[in-house]
Amino acid sequence: MESINFVCLGQTEFVKELGKKGQSSDITTYDSKKEDRIMTYVIPSGFPDKIQPLITAVNLGEYSIVNVDKLDKFLGEQILALDLMRLDKGFLLHSYSVESESLKSLLKNTVASSFKVEENIESLKESITSIPSVKRDGPAIIHIDNVFNVKGVGVVVLGILKQGTIKVHQELILFPQNKTVIIKSIQMHDKNVEESHSPARIGLALTGVSYDEISRGDILSNYTHFTSSDKQLIIDFDKVPFYKNELSETHSYLLAIGTQIRSAKIQKLENNKLKILSDNVFSFKAGDIAILLNPDSKDIRIVGSGRISI
Repeated sequence: MESINFVCLGQTEFVKELGKKGQSSDITTYDSKKEDRIMTYVIPSGFPDKIQPLITAVNLGEYSIVNVDKLDKFLGEQILALDLMRLDKGFLLHSYSVESESLKSLLKNTVASSFKVEENIESLKESITSIPSVKRDGPAIIHIDNVFNVKGVGVVVLGILKQGTIKVHQELILFPQNKTVIIKSIQMHDKNVEESHSPARIGLALTGVSYDEISRGDILSNYTHFTSSDKQLIIDFDKVPFYKNELSETHSYLLAIGTQIRSAKIQKLENNKLKILSDNVFSFKAGDIAILLNPDSKDIRIVGSGRISI
């Protein structure tokens, strides 16, 4: 089966017309299936109260749909998140109350400036029926966003297969625990399948791990170059121009790498580099994007981002 995953931002009531509601927490999913194509729509339902659901949701899509009903700092945060994650494939709608030129000015020099502008929900539906799936070959990499303990089944995780292919009975490594687990079963769109290809949204029943050993942000992979560290994480950092506060080595921030969002402090280094200081263990590979967040900020809560060097 072919899978396409969207992050849906702005005013998201339109998603009810695109799919059936699924799992809901601080992110909510809707999905639909036509023939051998599964479309999944992810909403950061805990945003704007918290910044974390936005970052999680953006990491779960290959395409974006942004429906603008007002120009405010929360729209700014959403566009920033798309921009920092280089999510450059998408669609744009806006209400009649939003002036087109003002919106165009806001989106200038961001990935959203190239999004296809749709007249209405019907034209959007037509456009998304023909877009290609964004497949990535290579070792399997799964970003986990939810974990359950299901009676009679055991540990079940939900997440996105970002890269590669997985099969039932395959061994994977759970990071950062560096623990071997086995895939007992795979579900896509509530149906059991024997294998799955990226970029599928999947549910996995696992053996070899207990419920209290796994959490959102953990990674499943057979890739041998993941690093798990809380001491040698260095970022080539760029602060976003909209964040007006000075970086503080005494302030507690959040660091996001994929769906991992953990508390951290920073140490300023030369040449715009930051060293991350944390009691939490992060899993990453060289070149991954890390985003620094300040959830206490009264204005923009996205501080900046950078590629990780090891």
